[in-house]
Amino acid sequence: MNHFKSHVPKLYLVFMIFLIPFQVTAQSDLSDADTMNLSLSEAMNMALDQNFNLEQAGFDVDKTHAQYRQTNAVFLPQLSFEYNAISTDDPLNVFGFKLKQEVVSQQDFNPALLNYPDAYENYSAKFEVRQPLFNPDMIMQRSAVKSKLNSANEQLDGTRNYIRFQVRQQYFNLVLHLGQLEVLETALETAGEHRRQAENYFDQGMISREDYLAAKVYELDMESRVLQTENDIEKVQEQLALMLGLEGSVAIRPTEDLEFVPAPQIPVDLSDFELNNAQTRAFDYQVSAAQKMVKSAGFSFLPSVNLFGSYEFNDNEFANFDASSYMIGANLRWNIFSGFSKAGKVMEARADYRKAKSMQEQHLLEQENRVREAVRSLNHATKEIELTEESINQSTQNVEIRSNRYEEGMERTTDLLEAETKLAEAKLKNVMALYKYNMSIAALEMLLEEDFNN
Repeated sequence: MNHFKSHVPKLYLVFMIFLIPFQVTAQSDLSDADTMNLSLSEAMNMALDQNFNLEQAGFDVDKTHAQYRQTNAVFLPQLSFEYNAISTDDPLNVFGFKLKQEVVSQQDFNPALLNYPDAYENYSAKFEVRQPLFNPDMIMQRSAVKSKLNSANEQLDGTRNYIRFQVRQQYFNLVLHLGQLEVLETALETAGEHRRQAENYFDQGMISREDYLAAKVYELDMESRVLQTENDIEKVQEQLALMLGLEGSVAIRPTEDLEFVPAPQIPVDLSDFELNNAQTRAFDYQVSAAQKMVKSAGFSFLPSVNLFGSYEFNDNEFANFDASSYMIGANLRWNIFSGFSKAGKVMEARADYRKAKSMQEQHLLEQENRVREAVRSLNHATKEIELTEESINQSTQNVEIRSNRYEEGMERTTDLLEAETKLAEAKLKNVMALYKYNMSIAALEMLLEEDFNN
C-alpha cells in the first residue's frame, strides 16, 4: 500500500503533462473564437444588417408609415356595430321603445300607463356607417404626414450613409492604432537594443552614466507608449464591435491597411455648389410638411360635410330582431367661433414652419462647411503624406549614419536616441496622414453621395 501511494504523485504529474497540450489548444481555440478578421466591406455589410441605430431608424419609418395609414380614414367609411340591453320605467323612453319595437296598442295611450309605466326592456342591435365627404383640414394633414413619411425614408437613407462613414472611421481608426503600435513596438525593440548596448558601454567605461540613463528612459518611454496604444486599440475594437451589433468581447482584426490612392477628382466648385443628399432632402420634406400643416390649420375654418347611415333592430326579448328601422342623412358642421383655439393653432403651425425653415438653412450651411473642410483636409493630407515620406527617408539615413558613428564611439547616446525618436515620429505622422486622407475621402463620399473609387 505504501508502495502504491509513492507512485500516485508521479502518475498525477505524467497525467498533467499530457493534459497541458489539450489545455493550450482549448485556450487557443477560445482566443480564435473571440477574434474576427474583417475587411472594410464585410464590416459595412455587417453594420447595415445589425447596427442598432439603423434598426431604430427603420422603426421610425414604420411608425410614420403607420401614421400615414391612419389618415386613410379621411376617405374611407367607418362601420360600427352596437348592441344595447336597457330596462327602464322612464315614461318617454318606455313609450319610445314600444314604438321602435312596433308593439304600441290602444291601451298604451291610457294616461295612467303613459305617466306611470312599469319597468320595460329593450334590446337593440345597431349597424352604423359614417362616410367622410369633405374635410379639407384632414385632407391637408394627410398630405403633411405623407411628406413626413418621405422625410423618414430619406433620414433612413441618410442614417445608412452615416453608418457607413462611422464604420470606415472606426475601421480606419483601428488600422491607424495598429499601425502606430507596429511603429512603437519596432521603436521599443530598437530602444531595448540601444539600452543593452549602452549598458555594456557603461560597464566598460566607454560612456557616462548620463548617456546610459538616457537610453534606459527612452526605452521606458517607448514601453509606456506601447501600453497606451494597446489600450486605445481595445477601446476602438469595443466601439467598432458595438457599431457592428457584436459583443464588446469580440476582438476585430482588420484585413486591410491604410492606402494612398490618387486623390479623386472632386466634382465640387467650392465657390458655388448646392448639396443634395439624403439629409438635405429629409429637411426639404420636413419643411414641406410644416407648410402643409399651416394650410391645414387654415382650412379648419371651413365647414365639413359627412354622410351617415344606420340600421337598427329593437325587441323586448334578448337576441330577437323583429322590428327594424333605418336612418340616412348628411351632416354639415361649421365651427364659426371656437374661442380663438383655431387661430392659435394657425399661429403654432406658422411658428413650426419658420423653425423648420431655420433648421433647414442651418443644416445646409453646416453641410457645405463640412464639404469645404473635407476638401481642405484632403489636400492637406496629400501634402502631409509626401512630406512625411521624405522625412522617413531622411530620418532613416540619419539613424544609420549615427548608429555607425555610435558603434565607433564617435556619437553621443542622446544624439542617437534623438534620431531614433525623429524616425519614429515621422512614421507615426505618416500613418496619421494616411488616416486623415482616407477619412477625408469617406466624408466627401458621405456628403456628396458618390463613390469615388468607382
